[in-house]
Amino acid sequence: MLYTILLTVSIITLLYVLRSVIKNRLNIKYAMVWILWALGMILISIFPDIVIKLSGLLGIIVPSNTVFLIFIFLLYCLTFYVYLKLSRHNEDIINLNYELAALKKKVEELEKKQND
Repeated sequence: MLYTILLTVSIITLLYVLRSVIKNRLNIKYAMVWILWALGMILISIFPDIVIKLSGLLGIIVPSNTVFLIFIFLLYCLTFYVYLKLSRHNEDIINLNYELAALKKKVEELEKKQND
């Protein structure tokens, strides 16, 4: 029953992400993370033995703890990626503000020359 719910939610997530890409609400570059996430969940729900075997390899007794560990790791990776993008965008905004200030100054100088 739990695997059926997991499979259903994973498929709904995949369809929602694909729909968002088709409607241009989400860039395909960013959607790939969510598509891979949903496909991984579909794979786990169809083949739950993967988690059990991985738990054995990692020495984790309860397979659900392995799933939590994997998702916590993936969330850390996703958070790091988002912060990298945020930092890059902050630098771009600062550079654009400098360029805007320079352009405003040139426009003011040109207007001043035109008025004289």
